[in-house]
Amino acid sequence: MADPPVPGSPSWKDWIPVISLAGFLAGALLTGGGFIRELHDNTRRLDLLEQRVELLRSIDTRTARIEAKLEVLAPDKGARR
Repeated sequence: MADPPVPGSPSWKDWIPVISLAGFLAGALLTGGGFIRELHDNTRRLDLLEQRVELLRSIDTRTARIEAKLEVLAPDKGARR
């Protein structure tokens, strides 16, 4: 009886689908990581802008109060005449 033929070791061409899948997954992970990093960076920037807006609003409120006090203490020069 004849023994069945023994297959040879796989050549590099047999590994092309595996290599392609690994490359695709690596690229997808790198791209996803870039999007996540960009999302975190934009979130941080928005938080900073919101803090600045709050600060500007408080400055505007304080400025309006100071102006009102100044108007009470020193009326316009045109009103004295």
